[in-house]
Amino acid sequence: MSAPVPEVRRRSRRGPLLLLAAVGAVVALGAGAPTWVSGRAATATGTAAVLASGRDAAPVATALALVSLAAVVASTLGRRAARLVAALVLVAGGAGVLAASTGPLREPTAALTAPARAASGTTQARVEGAVDVAPWPVVSAVGGGLVALAGVGLVVGARRRDVPRAAGRYDRDARSGAGAAAPTRDDPAAAWDALSHGDDPTR
Repeated sequence: MSAPVPEVRRRSRRGPLLLLAAVGAVVALGAGAPTWVSGRAATATGTAAVLASGRDAAPVATALALVSLAAVVASTLGRRAARLVAALVLVAGGAGVLAASTGPLREPTAALTAPARAASGTTQARVEGAVDVAPWPVVSAVGGGLVALAGVGLVVGARRRDVPRAAGRYDRDARSGAGAAAPTRDDPAAAWDALSHGDDPTR
């Protein structure tokens, strides 16, 4: 009756990590909706305001956040091998969200290239003046970091669960071997047969 207890404990450890991954993915998705970068682009009549949301400035971050959410769902429904694969996907997806979210922080002008071309109607559009960067890229990066952290925790937990399982199998095999040898010592007929074959039944 005590066998199911370790499984319950393992699920209780996985639950908070999966919740952390889901929260991180939702945070990254939500942070992609507002404006990340704003500035002004040169046009034929002067300048025009241009904006880039997170989904425009870092579309990879949004896509990987969706993949991470799917991995969370797969981890709750799949078997042990599928859960391990989902955990690895969370590590890679979270790291990708983090890296993609920091892109507009490093090169904010590049994030306005497409909106500037749309505003000017030419392929040679340029951004003029200062570029403003909102804090949303940082929020998205934090969400990606939470996803990756949860994925690492799930991978480590899966590897640790394999060690007790292998040790338990070894103990069961040792006990079954000892149990099979005991009747030879206790059964007089079996002991006599062993002695007639030149074996020591007392060993």
